[in-house]
Amino acid sequence: MTDPEDDIARGMAALRAQNRLLLEQVEALRGTLAAREDEITRLSARLLELEALRASPEPSGLLARLHARRR
Repeated sequence: MTDPEDDIARGMAALRAQNRLLLEQVEALRGTLAAREDEITRLSARLLELEALRASPEPSGLLARLHARRR
């Protein structure tokens, strides 16, 4: 028969190991989330830029010719 204190110590060690693994997973998920949030921010800014361009009136005269060359 095993010593109850040994069983408790093994159980505690197993819980500590699981806790470390979970913490590593949480940190990895935080990194992934931060990267996705950065991408969403970048795409949102680009969308706002495009919407502002679409809403602005088309240039005329010399400005229109310069704008056409850029395309």
